Amino acid sequence: MRLSNAILLMLTSMLLVGCASNPDIGYYRTHRRALMREVIHCENNGGALANTPPCQAALRVNAQLF
Repeated sequence: MRLSNAILLMLTSMLLVGCASNPDIGYYRTHRRALMREVIHCENNGGALANTPPCQAALRVNAQLF
């Protein structure tokens, strides 16, 4: 029983961390400064971050807005 509780706790923690590090598209639409900071951050790293969820969301919103 202790092992299953530990596994459940670890899975829940990983899910929460994954959600916290991925701002959604709606956030970037309403927070333009955060959008610009993220786009600049993604573009300044030579495409190394282009496949990360935050960069994909920011670049998608940027393309839609501008």
